[in-house]
Amino acid sequence: RSGRNDVAGAARGMSRGMAIVARGGSGGEGSGSVVLESTASTAGGGGSIYGNPKVYELAFGYRDFPAEVSFLQKLAEKHGTGHMRSLLELGAGPAWHSTAAAAAAARTYAVAVDNSAPMLQRARERVTEMGLTDVVAVVQGDITALDNAALRTAAATLHTAGKHSSGDEGFDVACLLLGTAAHLLETDDAISCLQGAAAALAPGGIMVLELEHPFDLFEGTLLDAHGDAWESEVDGVKVLVEWGRAGDPFDVTTHIVTRTVGFNVVDPTSGEPVEGWQAIEEQVRCRVFTAPEIDLLARLAGLRVVAGYGDMNFDTPLNDEQAHNMIIVLKKE
Repeated sequence: RSGRNDVAGAARGMSRGMAIVARGGSGGEGSGSVVLESTASTAGGGGSIYGNPKVYELAFGYRDFPAEVSFLQKLAEKHGTGHMRSLLELGAGPAWHSTAAAAAAARTYAVAVDNSAPMLQRARERVTEMGLTDVVAVVQGDITALDNAALRTAAATLHTAGKHSSGDEGFDVACLLLGTAAHLLETDDAISCLQGAAAALAPGGIMVLELEHPFDLFEGTLLDAHGDAWESEVDGVKVLVEWGRAGDPFDVTTHIVTRTVGFNVVDPTSGEPVEGWQAIEEQVRCRVFTAPEIDLLARLAGLRVVAGYGDMNFDTPLNDEQAHNMIIVLKKE
């Protein structure tokens, strides 16, 4: 199960699956009660990846967000309210899924929540650039202490198909993707996050979690961390990503792995650093959840597990050898 295994998670790091990539919400600059457990290297001068949207988008923006939004829509049809006319994106970062959802369907509106000031600024820029200010709202908030009244107020400012939407009915779909839930290191924070999402959902609404697949946990791979590295070219530059390093510690009592991550932007031909881009190196603490843990946390939050998949599609079962991530669908009755 070695190697990057193509593109499915925010980055297919580690030995088989998904590198956990938080998108604000539970940490980053301006974070609330949950602090992203990240220590940026001062030597590189580039700060944290979570406070640098430009590097973040270069490193992790290769995913097919319209296809993933289509998957969310189909999940809502199969397991939820029967449609996805409203989306709540938690830990939204650049609001990739919110903007893709609103752009794909004229009757869909979205509220994107994050707690990182640079990411919020980038999300608002994206919404404006795409001409979606009437259907996508960007809200600052801590995913462990969601303000449901603020979310409904944000939804009420949006117009869908020419009609003012009150948002009173709740959201059809809430999502916490790209492994952002891994930064809910404390169980109380995980419960609070799910409780807040449950309160925001409409009756019959669903919450979709994208998590690191626990295969590495049970195989013992995390105890012998070796990391992963990959590169991609975007807009005439090459971004080099290191996700995990040999010797990175894993705590068997908390299921928290501390990963060394690094990002460098170089010239594709010479390999020299590109002017204006600073190297980033930091250590990020991530919690690896198991499916039974999520089931129990969901029950404590008033949700129940209705489905599980091994990737952001219907083709890969959760227990498949080629499963990249752990996608869990929770439902509000």
